[in-house]
This record gives sequence, C-alpha cells and structure tokens, in this order.
Amino acid sequence: MKTEVTRLSSILLGGVSFYGDPISAKGGWDTENEIGKTWQRFMTFLRENPERPYSCGKQLFYEVHLYGSETKKKGYFEVFVGEEVNTATLPIALCAKYIPESDYLKMTLFGREIVGDWWLKLETEILLALGFSAKSSHLIQVYDDRFKGMDNVDESILDVFIPIEKNDEQGRI
Repeated sequence: MKTEVTRLSSILLGGVSFYGDPISAKGGWDTENEIGKTWQRFMTFLRENPERPYSCGKQLFYEVHLYGSETKKKGYFEVFVGEEVNTATLPIALCAKYIPESDYLKMTLFGREIVGDWWLKLETEILLALGFSAKSSHLIQVYDDRFKGMDNVDESILDVFIPIEKNDEQGRI
C-alpha cells in the first residue's frame, strides 16, 4: 500500500446508484453483491449508449461510497458507480454526483490489498498515524486500466481517495 496526501479538484459524475446494505446477500468484493450488480447496470448502460456527449471521455470509472446515519446502525450506505461528465443534464437512467474539491488521502492498493481489510484500519490506524481524520463520510475508488477485474485482482492496482483534515497537536480535529 502506498499513501500520499493530495488535493483533488471538484468532479461531476454521472452514473447509477444503490442504497441499502450492499453486502447482505453476498460478501464484499463479490460480483453478485449489490455493488457488483450496480457495476453491471452501469456497464450495460455504457454498452447500450456508446455515444454519450455528456461524457468527458476519460478512461476512468468511479465507485463512490456515501455513508450516513443508517450506516453504523443498519449497514446501509449509497454506492454510486459512474464516469466523469461535463453537465448534470443527463439521461433519466442516470443521476449526477458532485464531488467537491478537497484534500484527500490517496491510497494505492496492490493485488490482494484491494480485497483486504484496509478499510477497517483506515480511521484507527492509517489516518491516525499520518495525523489526519476523515473529513466527510464518503470515499472514492478510481478504476483505470491498472484494474484487471475481479478475476485478476492479484495483477490489479486501485486508487482510493478519502477526504481528510489535519488533526491538531492533541489528535483532535
């Protein structure tokens, strides 16, 4: 795992989402759980709509997890899968997400680290050791040509971005 602090400009995304407990039926990193099904819906939309004038045309795909009040109680959160777009005026099948400019911890995960338990250690070990706290309740996974698919995760690389803020000297925000 490689980590670095970086600043991301704002991003406008267009895609599809799921809200609920995405791993209740199937565990994490399974193409048959709700995250996998959300990816399947989005990829089907892309195949059926190759001409997308609203798309920025970048070969990057985003998976955004948005956590809220039901996350700790029920395991519910929103999973958004999409691409960068140049307008929020999208076909009815898609929704838009605006990701604001912020400082982020960029974690580059290699091979089996991708499907490991890094996210369990994020708040209690990784961010704490760097002197940061999560700034908001979302994270962004960015998929490019380095991600070779779930069948080839050992040869894959994935970037994850967590919005952060610096802790003060006593470890408080």
